[in-house]
Amino acid sequence: MNKNQVLKQRSITAVIFGVIVILLLVSGKFPSIFLLVTIALMCTFEYGKMIFPTKINKIMPLLGATFLVLITAIVVNPASEYFLWLTVLSALAMVTGIVNMFFPFINHHKNYLLVSALYFGLPVGLFISFIYHSPTFPKYLNIILISLIWVNDSFAYIFGSRLGKNKMFERISPKKTWEGFIGGGMCTLIAAYFVDQNYNEFTVTFWMITALIVWVIGTLGDFVESSVKRNLGVKDSGTILPGHGGILDRFDSFIYILPFILLLLLNSYQA
Repeated sequence: MNKNQVLKQRSITAVIFGVIVILLLVSGKFPSIFLLVTIALMCTFEYGKMIFPTKINKIMPLLGATFLVLITAIVVNPASEYFLWLTVLSALAMVTGIVNMFFPFINHHKNYLLVSALYFGLPVGLFISFIYHSPTFPKYLNIILISLIWVNDSFAYIFGSRLGKNKMFERISPKKTWEGFIGGGMCTLIAAYFVDQNYNEFTVTFWMITALIVWVIGTLGDFVESSVKRNLGVKDSGTILPGHGGILDRFDSFIYILPFILLLLLNSYQA
């Protein structure tokens, strides 16, 4: 398949998948919750397939652990102190994943149940809980978060492919450059400013911090997933999205930013 065919395939997949995601996110709480549960379980399945490519029976306990943590987190009301502590735990788990890139100590063949529960079940479950229990949950926050991630990824690719010379973390992701990182981040901040001008649910400070989380934490989350794939010797987490890989490949940054966005939301609602 030549470059034009690959680009065409990626574009068709992106449009179809993007439309489905947007329709679910703007259709209300329950379609959004359905999408988030699907993302958590599909990402868990793909993670399991990377570890046990020929042993489907090994993946079932992994899915069970993620589902149990997911449901447990959904039950916890955001107004309770437990929700805050679980969100802090989730954020610390993400920081641990970042530290592991530089000083590897997580054995995925031994710790896969814990990793899947903390990486997929807990953050997604807490975010669903916030959506479900909040009577005034911002209707368009989900789609704005996804859109900011897409802006960051798209412009990082554009700036990186045209101007990129200095590699960020070549051992893990050879194509990512500092030029792409900075270009994507600047465009994400600009996009967040335009969101503030047209959506008055939060302050401009909230949106700028959100953009910074998407830019920095989201990029690091992408690196973490890349490091896991390299550690397990796979190129893509799955094949469900032609030209793009798996669900985890597309939602790694989104999942990674969730606990940090929740901490920001909790602070905003308490202010």
